Amino acid sequence: MENYRILERIGKGGQGSVHLVDHREDGNRSVLKKVECHDESEANKAFKEAMALRQLQHPYVCGYKEFFVMWDKEESSMFVCIVMDYYSKGDLKKIIQQYQKDKQPMEEEVVKRYLGEILEALIFVHRKGVIHRDLKPSNIFIQDNDSICLGDFGVATIMGDAKTCTRNTVGTTNYMAPEVQNNPYDERSDMWALGCILFEMTTTAMFDGVMVATKLKEVKDDPGVLEEIFEDVAKHFSGDLITAIRQMLKYNPTRRPTAEQLVEKCAYIKKCVEARDSSMLEKRRRQAQTEEKKIDPLTSESPGILVVLEHIANMIDNEDCVKDGMEHLVELTKQDGVLLEENSKRLIAAAMRNNINNKTIQIAGCNVFNNVIVSVLEICARFGKAEPAQTGDVLFTSEIISVIILAMKTHPSCSELQQTAAAILMALSADNRAGELIGSLGGIAQILCAMRTHLQNPELCATCCSAIWSLTVNENNLQTAYDSQALETICSAMKTHPASQEVADAACAALFSLCLDEKSFDVVNDLDTVGLLLSAIETHDKSAKVVKNACMALSGLVEPDEECAYRVLTSEGGSEAAESKDGIPVIMRAYELHKDNADVVESIVTLIMELTEYDDMNAEMHHLAVGSHILLPTHKRFRDNRDIMKPCEAAMQKLGVNKPL
Repeated sequence: MENYRILERIGKGGQGSVHLVDHREDGNRSVLKKVECHDESEANKAFKEAMALRQLQHPYVCGYKEFFVMWDKEESSMFVCIVMDYYSKGDLKKIIQQYQKDKQPMEEEVVKRYLGEILEALIFVHRKGVIHRDLKPSNIFIQDNDSICLGDFGVATIMGDAKTCTRNTVGTTNYMAPEVQNNPYDERSDMWALGCILFEMTTTAMFDGVMVATKLKEVKDDPGVLEEIFEDVAKHFSGDLITAIRQMLKYNPTRRPTAEQLVEKCAYIKKCVEARDSSMLEKRRRQAQTEEKKIDPLTSESPGILVVLEHIANMIDNEDCVKDGMEHLVELTKQDGVLLEENSKRLIAAAMRNNINNKTIQIAGCNVFNNVIVSVLEICARFGKAEPAQTGDVLFTSEIISVIILAMKTHPSCSELQQTAAAILMALSADNRAGELIGSLGGIAQILCAMRTHLQNPELCATCCSAIWSLTVNENNLQTAYDSQALETICSAMKTHPASQEVADAACAALFSLCLDEKSFDVVNDLDTVGLLLSAIETHDKSAKVVKNACMALSGLVEPDEECAYRVLTSEGGSEAAESKDGIPVIMRAYELHKDNADVVESIVTLIMELTEYDDMNAEMHHLAVGSHILLPTHKRFRDNRDIMKPCEAAMQKLGVNKPL
């Protein structure tokens, strides 16, 4: 704080006071926001949240200069201080107030300009995992070139924190979405606020600021009020704009689009964003240059890979040309043994990123990567490369991984893209370093998001479960998966698709991996994980993979948790499918079906060994004749297999079963 001199206090909000300051050395003006914290622990947490705002580098997002924690002696309190850019032209509120004072309608072209810039800023921050939480005209600043700059983010804007409501905004409620009174903020909360801002911009000839606040409150209580007002708004503004506002002010948040969904579905909004998109402006300039020399070499019957790649490179700003080229590449790379050189893979990633809003290009690009990764992994296996990244292949770097995750984030409702992208991430996670990159870049959270969005799709659920199983071999990813509610999501998939063998197999494997995290025991019993695993064994007892994976997962649960062990024996509190069915008979029947399969038998006797560690449960094991039905036949059949004999003999000793001569 010693570097700054406070000139005046210019505002006070729900999360702190705002001051105009200048730097003591260079005299440059900035805005300093002081956010009060209850104690040092909260201050450290808030500081980490604030630091995340540094990643928000965008032409339409306010720059953050510095963050620090200070103790204010006068107020006897700890503060996190955020130093931001200062905008001498003021904010959008000032502009709106002038129109309201003059009782003049704002020109629709002006509204479209602001709308396009705000939406581009929101799409950017939402992709970064940040929500604004306090979007209003006074937080939208005007830059020297008259473009907007989204600023004054609440400290607790990191999406994971906001969704658990660990902090609450207590400032202006005029623009607050109705659901946030009782539920966490998310991207759609920002969209409600944007709808309110547009409502204010399109009613400047009708209402002053006080009346706007009154009407917005009435709209929350009775959405029908909005339609009455729209009759007058329609005198000055197009039906397309009114329709967009209507979408943003949907009372039910599940029916309200995110920023990206609105741009994708509404041609009017898409044009607003494209007209102001800082990256699109340059892209359209290049498009105009290439349009004159546009040729289509793909009209020949069988263009080769090099011809197609050259076509994509030359026309990378033309979505139609890139789409055609990518679709050709999908077919060409389906052939066995086809490889692409590193620069070719980089070109595909660049084409995907450059045309990120085109769903067809994203699907085709992911399919190309899926085709070539098979050949790469086969070569690695042939030459004994345990870690594919050792080959230096760009597929296993953030350059490729990040664009796949971005494609998933941009098109969450497209199940085909989510399926293909999840399959790539699963394949890439065969390399430990690539797996860790996927976790650090947000891939695990995105895979789980795909499952939750498409929970009714068994094929996608199975692929996502397999990817989670593969990724959580890494300890950091295991922590990330737990924090992202992987256990809850996978159990939901098992409940939704009890008859799907593919879901059961992949989910059981994922649960085995997730249950290695001690924190999982905080929720496994509430989720009835034991009951779901036993139901999977009973329903799919003929599948060796399901039985093996489910028993391994049960072993992981039983070993440290007596309640889980008790549930295996009794199925108490079990799921509907497992209700009133004891777990051991289910396992014994599965054993009979797979008693010659060493892998399955090892997982079953390991589970039994873990159960025998609880002495008060051994009477039930004796009663069910586990020794004579499983342990003795196993000892006889696999006498020379030490991996099986070790748990088998340990269980026999606990149960007092004599070894056969």
